[in-house]
Amino acid sequence: MDFRRIEMIFIAIFIALDIYLFASLKGSQTITSTAITSGSQTSQIMKDLKDDQISVKKLSKRRMDGYYLASRQKDQTLLETASAKLTGQTVSFDKARMTLTSELDKPLTYKKENQRLAVAAFMKEPDNVIQAEDYRYSHALSSDQQVVYVQKVPGGQIMDEHGQLIFTLEDGQISHYTQTYTNKIQVLREKESTKVTAQDAVIDLYTDNEIPNNSRIMWVKLGYSALLDANSSTVYVPAWQVAIENKNSKSVVVKRISAFTGALMKNRSEI
Repeated sequence: MDFRRIEMIFIAIFIALDIYLFASLKGSQTITSTAITSGSQTSQIMKDLKDDQISVKKLSKRRMDGYYLASRQKDQTLLETASAKLTGQTVSFDKARMTLTSELDKPLTYKKENQRLAVAAFMKEPDNVIQAEDYRYSHALSSDQQVVYVQKVPGGQIMDEHGQLIFTLEDGQISHYTQTYTNKIQVLREKESTKVTAQDAVIDLYTDNEIPNNSRIMWVKLGYSALLDANSSTVYVPAWQVAIENKNSKSVVVKRISAFTGALMKNRSEI
């Protein structure tokens, strides 16, 4: 292994990351605005939320800890190569989206409210799911239409489309799942405190007009999301995932705010 080459790759990632963070802070001054709203303006903004028919429960003001993580794009071949070992299913792999899709030969059946147990039993069997032990169940992301597991990483879990296992529910059966997985994740920096709290994240979204009137904040969770691609690698940071429900249509969107800078982060489909 060429350790000198690996060292140069990570140096390049550090430089790209520093440039990105400098540009982000200089352009938006997000941390400064967050510091301001965490003081005298917070009460007024929370009142404005209520006046706009935006329902939100009490939010945490606690600062958390997290890492800058990275993975090399050339290492992301595990799902494609290991898929040949899966049994009892027909699989395909989308290289552009790095997503495995599986159709089960024999659909799983479940009784109402027991879909999670059916999925858990399926995942315990060898050769059913690649790296099944690296995922944990996500109550927040799961719904009546799907059971969602998220990939565990140092300091937490991935909560965007780079590390998810999604089982589709349909009329008491599960015949289909999709999987993404980030392989060989490296810690770039020592653990550091986040500058943005759950309350700050919601306030930032509201002041940036990212929360429509007559909506409800369903939940706010901390998880890792992809920040940028640099030198054929992807950098991940802890981000507040904010689920926003439209009270009329009941549709739900998840917005992401970097817990380190307060910047709005886009989904892969939006990039």
